[in-house]
Amino acid sequence: AARIRAHRGYVKLRELLSPFLSATAVLLSLFYAMVLVRGVEFLLGSAAQVSDWLMLGVSLLPMLLPQVLPISLLLGVMIGFARLGEDGELTALASVGVSARDLVRPVLVLAAGVCLLLAVTVFFWKPWGIALMRQTAREVIERNLLGDLKPGTVRADLPGIVFHADAVAPGPVWRRVLLIDEREPARVSVLSAPRAEATFEHGVGMRLTDGVLVQRASAGEYSTTSFGEGTMLLNVGEALQRRNTFRFGHEELSPMDLLRNARDAESRGEPSGAFWAGFNFHLSQLIAPLALGLMATAVALGSRKRSARTAALVAVGVYLGFFVLSRVGLQLGERGVFAPWLAGHLPVGAIFGLGVFLLARVTRRGAR
Repeated sequence: AARIRAHRGYVKLRELLSPFLSATAVLLSLFYAMVLVRGVEFLLGSAAQVSDWLMLGVSLLPMLLPQVLPISLLLGVMIGFARLGEDGELTALASVGVSARDLVRPVLVLAAGVCLLLAVTVFFWKPWGIALMRQTAREVIERNLLGDLKPGTVRADLPGIVFHADAVAPGPVWRRVLLIDEREPARVSVLSAPRAEATFEHGVGMRLTDGVLVQRASAGEYSTTSFGEGTMLLNVGEALQRRNTFRFGHEELSPMDLLRNARDAESRGEPSGAFWAGFNFHLSQLIAPLALGLMATAVALGSRKRSARTAALVAVGVYLGFFVLSRVGLQLGERGVFAPWLAGHLPVGAIFGLGVFLLARVTRRGAR
């Protein structure tokens, strides 16, 4: 009995942690590449800096972790057990009375840790990351809008503004500037100044020095005003919306946002099923690692001779099935076919039930 108890602790967390962390690193790299390519237009802009890339990388991490961690857990568990199986260690453990229930314990410990990390990420870290992502993307695009204003060319990509400058210096600072403001057709303004610099104090604008303002006062009449220093704010809302490709729709919403939207919709007498389905779906994803870990253990122990490469392919297949089932359930909940709570939790419940069944089968029949 003492020997059996000793072998029950043979499979330590480190046997699973190493492939789990490796899978997480690889998948995060792939997901980062797919996401950042969406913003390559403004991230490679004239005013983008290395620090902007770093800030966006940090802000995107809490959005990517909920997508990466579940499949990393699947890969880690299946590859970890596959390596033990290739070395014949699972067979040796079974010969001394170590059952599948004993082997699933470190998996559940790791899955519980992943669940805790997901909860902290979704409820606390993700809202902060989304706010930082939006702020960073906005600042980069604003700087690019002004940084793209090159000398010797007429630019009209700012809504209602025509711009021309003879020279530009870092800052940016422009020399011999001409601005035509047509945002109010009834009061077209023309500004000229020997010097203008970018400012972001009260929005995106230009601070002009020793300039002249010519403004249409009425039909056929114009007024001319000289000024020592003045700031012209630019209307960049449309340009920001057009250039900002870092928008992820409902994926930016936290469970609390969905709960708030559901209650607001109910108070207005509007349909709230889609919000409730999304809320329950997000909650179910927080406990999904437990179900996926149980499923991975049952599948991995069902064949001790499976190679690590085959185990990785099987893990990807299992996750794809879970992903499709989750999305179908969410769609059915949003359309009112299923109750929102059922649509949100059914996929995780199905995977959990299947994992328990397969694990019980492996325990009863022994690994093949």
